[in-house]
Amino acid sequence: MNKKITYKDAGVDIKKADEAIEMSKKDISSTYSKNVLSSIGGFGSMYSLKDVLSEFKDPVLVQSIDGVGTKMSVAMAANNFKYIGHDLVNACCNDVAATGAVPLTFLDYVAGSSLDKNIVSEVIKSVAQECKQHGVSLVGGETAEMPGTYRANEYDLVGVATGVVEKNKIIDGSSVCDGDIAIGVFSNGLHTNGYSLARKLIFESMGLTTSDTLPGYNISIGDSLLAPHTNYSSLIEKTVGAGIALKSISHITGGGLVDNVPRVVPKDFSLSVNTKSWGKIPIFKFLQNNLDIKKEDLYQTFNMGIGLVLIIDKSQKERLVSLVGKDNCSEIGFIIKDGLNSVHLSEQ
Repeated sequence: MNKKITYKDAGVDIKKADEAIEMSKKDISSTYSKNVLSSIGGFGSMYSLKDVLSEFKDPVLVQSIDGVGTKMSVAMAANNFKYIGHDLVNACCNDVAATGAVPLTFLDYVAGSSLDKNIVSEVIKSVAQECKQHGVSLVGGETAEMPGTYRANEYDLVGVATGVVEKNKIIDGSSVCDGDIAIGVFSNGLHTNGYSLARKLIFESMGLTTSDTLPGYNISIGDSLLAPHTNYSSLIEKTVGAGIALKSISHITGGGLVDNVPRVVPKDFSLSVNTKSWGKIPIFKFLQNNLDIKKEDLYQTFNMGIGLVLIIDKSQKERLVSLVGKDNCSEIGFIIKDGLNSVHLSEQ
């Protein structure tokens, strides 16, 4: 006769997930606005739109779903989860804000082969801290322990952000024209893209660890790779609120400058980029010097120091640079009508 087994015997410990949520409860509830109607533990998240939509004539919901990719593997190797939730929130909220929308709510999903309640709690707290910082309500989430689906000590993070924008104020790039300029807002690292290649170079080919110093620079590999994804949503909201006419917004994520900018400019237009128009922080100098790949591939795999591209009429430049801060951005290129819908990289 077969021995009776429990769910825990199969590798799933429900109690751990419950304990992780309980450990994070205060942080989660601290993100709630008066519009959050549901409490932690319900089946569905409820958020009242009555007050939010009272000033809108034709409100449009904008949603984005994203993850942190293999950056979580770096966090595991460094045993540092302080900012991984920031990465998750900003990967999603920046995408929502790139339409001109204001992010309102966030949902998170944490899965792994065997969940460590302390790690899960730290991740959720990190998500909550970033949500609170930018006025976004963490209205719900899910944890899943799935032995056999993930490798040991492997985690997967997914987030969903929802925002709202007035229909006639959607920023979609349709008004971009020949001669417009591109202002690049700086990133502080890889954000959440290109980690598979960076990890292969640093950990496999070079045999280094997260505690080692980045060769040639006075910064650890862990700090270089775990620099949190910059939040641009609050900056975009501030810029729109100041009346600066943003024609197009491109969040530079997977695909880098090469793939992301063409998504939000008319099909007949391209962006000419001077790659020497901004300084490169150590991680990008290191990658550029140690990877044997073409320049276009480099700027397609990594953001290379530009996390956001704002396309404007040149008459708006002074106001925009003043608002963003001259130490946080630079003019990186200009729009040309060439029928190619591409990004041209140059060094002049």
